[in-house]
Amino acid sequence: MADTKDTPGVVDDGGLENVEIEFVDEQSGAGQPVEPPLQQPPVEVRGLEPVDLGPSVEIEIERLESELDELRDIHLRKLAEFDNFRKRTERERLEARRHANEELVRELLPVLDNFERALEHSLSADNGAFREGVEMIAKQLWDTLQRQGVEVINPLGQKFTPEFHEAVHRVEDPAIEPGTIATVLAKGYLVNGRLVRPAMVGVVAEPASGGGNGVAVNGSSDE
Repeated sequence: MADTKDTPGVVDDGGLENVEIEFVDEQSGAGQPVEPPLQQPPVEVRGLEPVDLGPSVEIEIERLESELDELRDIHLRKLAEFDNFRKRTERERLEARRHANEELVRELLPVLDNFERALEHSLSADNGAFREGVEMIAKQLWDTLQRQGVEVINPLGQKFTPEFHEAVHRVEDPAIEPGTIATVLAKGYLVNGRLVRPAMVGVVAEPASGGGNGVAVNGSSDE
């Protein structure tokens, strides 16, 4: 029988018919059979499922739009009401002013009647009686104005105050303290505490050699 040990490619299969070939796992040690890997159950990945909002969203949108329309209508109504209130207030204010003027005229009518009577009898009456009648009418007129809240400003001898007085000329008088009202050309008047006309006055000026804190005067100064 030929020697087959040195013959490459020739395998002696004698006695190998019942040989069981085992696979060796190098990490687990020799001689241990390699077990197949465990089958892991498949991982179920759940994504974001689409949400069916249904008709509720449309209903909510319709509700919000309805509320918006209602608020818009309320806003427009309030604007119209405010405009009507403003117009009504303006009409009432003008009406009150007209009524106030009517009341003043109504109270002045007797004064006007007395003036007409005095003028009718002025030619036949003496000067003393005519003067007395005019003085009575003037008093009646002043009483009527006082009932309407009229106050007179007659600041003769007082200190000049620009809030209530208007200096129209200068007065040179060394015997009077500078800034004092020496003459009143026209009285001033208040109505219910509000100035309607300042008093037109002449104010004592500072001497030429003084400190120069005199009162400003409208127009030219009187020498």
